[in-house]
Amino acid sequence: MKMKGMDFKFTEEDIVYISKYFNRELIAEGPIRKKQDDEFVNKIRKKAIEKMNGGPKIKDKNLFYIGSADFMVTENNGNREFVILELNGGSSRGYLSLSYDQTKMLFNAYKEAIDNYKSERKTKVVLIATLPNDGLLQEKIMMIEYFKQCFEKDKKKVGIYNTFNFELSDKIDIHIILSDYSLLLEHLTYKNNFIQFKGVNLDIIIGDGVARRFPIIEIDVKSDWKKIKTLIINFIYHITDDKSSSYLAMHFGQDILKKYRIKHLKFAKAFDQAQMKKYLARIITEFKKNYIIKPCGGSGGAGIQPVTSLMTINDIQEILKKSRTEFHEKFNKNRTCYPYTIQEMADFSLIDYKNSKRTFDIRVYVVQNRGRLIPVGGVARIARHPYHGTLKKEEFVVNITGYKGPEVERGLGFSKKTLRKLNLKENDLIDIFCASSEVFNICAEHFEKIISFDEWESLLNQEQ
Repeated sequence: MKMKGMDFKFTEEDIVYISKYFNRELIAEGPIRKKQDDEFVNKIRKKAIEKMNGGPKIKDKNLFYIGSADFMVTENNGNREFVILELNGGSSRGYLSLSYDQTKMLFNAYKEAIDNYKSERKTKVVLIATLPNDGLLQEKIMMIEYFKQCFEKDKKKVGIYNTFNFELSDKIDIHIILSDYSLLLEHLTYKNNFIQFKGVNLDIIIGDGVARRFPIIEIDVKSDWKKIKTLIINFIYHITDDKSSSYLAMHFGQDILKKYRIKHLKFAKAFDQAQMKKYLARIITEFKKNYIIKPCGGSGGAGIQPVTSLMTINDIQEILKKSRTEFHEKFNKNRTCYPYTIQEMADFSLIDYKNSKRTFDIRVYVVQNRGRLIPVGGVARIARHPYHGTLKKEEFVVNITGYKGPEVERGLGFSKKTLRKLNLKENDLIDIFCASSEVFNICAEHFEKIISFDEWESLLNQEQ
């Protein structure tokens, strides 16, 4: 791995190869990374930052350090616009699909959080959480190795631990624990405003999925997040983890996002099946547009279902059953799929791919750098199946590593060649870069307002 100033003893490919001996099947992101053009992305980033006058200043650095935003391209009376499909927080993945210089920017955002944290001890304890059987586990391994080398250059001693061998030592300056959700949760407690692992205060948690799976802290996060002494990356996880809350942020920030041609779509939030049936009945009988339903959290495409204008009320039960079944097959029956987000479906642009028309999306990664939010780079992801207008899920779900298994060949790095394939101009990507930074700043700016919002039904009644 060639990262300026670093000396990695192994590559992503090495980890992927060796993992097979441990009965693991990791997904190499090199095929996407090789399509990245650093010089081109640097130019787009520079122009985007200039357009934003240096990037938005976040009101509190500890609210957000890193995330990604997914966009879809649409046309409105011949004018190109963009829709923000969803936001991803501190548990974002896909880092190694970027160039090494861009990946370094992402790792540095996490490191900045660790550096800035004022520990009550001489040592710091960092928990890095990962999914069980994570197909991109190599990203966490490379990140930990990066941290280790950086801290050791600063003459600090680094200890790396797993769930079972962690012990606090006053001879170690930085303790880094790597653990997956299925193992770490039974070792977590909350005491004296600290999240604890095996009774030891955690200073930083990388992976805000931990917070969602550890609901005991939810009241404090919503009422007074600053009282929590463990830094969660990111504290705005209630917004990025809930698509309807993400859309609400965009609703509050419409005036800012319009400058970057972001189209606002109708949406609602259903907290239970009765409310869901009520909303879907309204959509089918009153609205003449297609909608899409999405379960809570990052589902990787599982449970997403279209609701078309051709459906009837009699179809509602089957739509919900199909969504729930798919969601629980991927996760487990104990994980709730509510609240659901219901969103108007955009008229997405199509591209030519493998002798067929396909939908696609664009993911842009964003980091905080010394109090400003800046875009880093990203990927374009092409849908699994050709678009025939039937609105089958495979026609618009673009997940490369989630839904139905890995297909990295559908991922494209950013370059002039990729823009031509997507029928986009440089100014289009510049606006997308700008919007990705602005939307996370909007989430931070309206954090308290968003997490306390309770007038969801009114949003379906609003005019565009």
